[in-house]
Amino acid sequence: MKKYRNSIGRKVGLAILGTTIAAVVISLTLNIASFFHSFRQATLKKATSLTQVLSTSVAPALDFDDRESATEVLESLTLVGNSMGATIFTPDGKIFAEFGTSAKELPTDSSETIQDFNRYRIVKEIRSGEDVLGYIVLDGCFTEQLDWFFQNLATSGLILVTVLTTCFLTTGYLRRKLTKPIGQLTDTVRDISESKDYTRRVSYRSDDEIGYLVTEFNSMLAKIDKRDQWLNSHREMLENIVSQRTRQLRSKQAELEKKNKLLVQQIHERRTAEMIRDEVERINRHDLKSSLNLVIGYPELLLNNEEPLSPDQRKYIKRIASAGYRMLDMIQFHLDMFKMEQGIYRLKTMNVDLVDLMTSLEEEMALLLNQSKVNLSIMLDGKEIEGVEEIFLTGEGMLLRTMFRNLIKNAVEASNEGDTVTIAINSGPPISVTVKNTLAVPEEIRERFFDKYVTLGKEDGTGLGTYSAKLIAETHKATISVHSAETTGTEVTACFVDESSAA
Repeated sequence: MKKYRNSIGRKVGLAILGTTIAAVVISLTLNIASFFHSFRQATLKKATSLTQVLSTSVAPALDFDDRESATEVLESLTLVGNSMGATIFTPDGKIFAEFGTSAKELPTDSSETIQDFNRYRIVKEIRSGEDVLGYIVLDGCFTEQLDWFFQNLATSGLILVTVLTTCFLTTGYLRRKLTKPIGQLTDTVRDISESKDYTRRVSYRSDDEIGYLVTEFNSMLAKIDKRDQWLNSHREMLENIVSQRTRQLRSKQAELEKKNKLLVQQIHERRTAEMIRDEVERINRHDLKSSLNLVIGYPELLLNNEEPLSPDQRKYIKRIASAGYRMLDMIQFHLDMFKMEQGIYRLKTMNVDLVDLMTSLEEEMALLLNQSKVNLSIMLDGKEIEGVEEIFLTGEGMLLRTMFRNLIKNAVEASNEGDTVTIAINSGPPISVTVKNTLAVPEEIRERFFDKYVTLGKEDGTGLGTYSAKLIAETHKATISVHSAETTGTEVTACFVDESSAA
């Protein structure tokens, strides 16, 4: 057990020892004081009675002026141990007889009892009837009390030493008895604080306050130990979970890195393939453009030939020339689309009449509409057009024609027989054009509707129609969006936000 400078045991011992010593000292002091007081009172009482007897005995001698008889009476004081002497005075203050240590003068107060610490004096009148014959003065001392004190001093000291020794031993026993459980409790608390071992317990049982304190302390340790065991078990469980999750995360991370590498490789391969394809397409377009010069040139030569041609021949030759020019426009558009992809295309703007553009596209697609048995309806601000309306849009006519041709063609090809494709023009501002058909875009390509090379269910589809429409719209600073659902069909809307109309 660790020793503390101001331990509770030391404080308890000092308190018990100090209290006992104080009680013994006070008891002895009160006992001695009581003895002294009682002894002095008894001595004075005896001396007063003796003085009364002497005054009665010497009255005849004083009355007959018999000094010898008076002296004999006074000499009887030798039998009284604490008497020092006596003196008989006449009424006029003269000494009549004396014995031992006697008074030389009559005290002024003839009835006074005078005393100090070690001596006393009693003055008594000597009477004969009503007459005062004289005074007797008795002197004595309290030497017997001092003799008793010194005789009993050693005994009192021995008693005091015995009491103090017994008190010291009893104090030590009580201190150990009281402080032992507290010391055990303190040692246990210190050990637990240093080692964090909450399985320790204080082994003390008693039906008192300290016993209750120890019991509650042990109960608290048990609860803490139980809590630590619970925390340790959960900590191990959490560590296992974290370890398992870490392994899973590392596995997923490794798998993700592998997929990322594969994706990067695929992207690189796709970009390479697209670059090769674009280059091949540009080369092909260049070659096609060169070859088309013959397709376009020969019909013109035939038409300008002096030899007469039949009406059907001229009709077919014109169709060949028209198809050649359209193909040339398509090749030129592909070259322009490449520039738009690179962001280097410059618009050749003009005022384009949307009503005229849509009616010409209707005529151009007459064969496709007849073959598909699909109707085409052109609306302006919610009303069917008559063909004489005008709504102008600033833009490049050829690009706008290509954009709406692709959108209308897609809508017609995605319709069933008997359906109607609606072109709704809104004069705004802003001007917007919506191409609507009754069927929905397949869900698997709905989110990628405007992406390049995205197509589904079309044998001759290239996936460039909607992609080029988006490029043209963005080149015109316009927005293009699609809304498709099984219940409402498909609506593709181009909104020219920076333009205003003029009717």
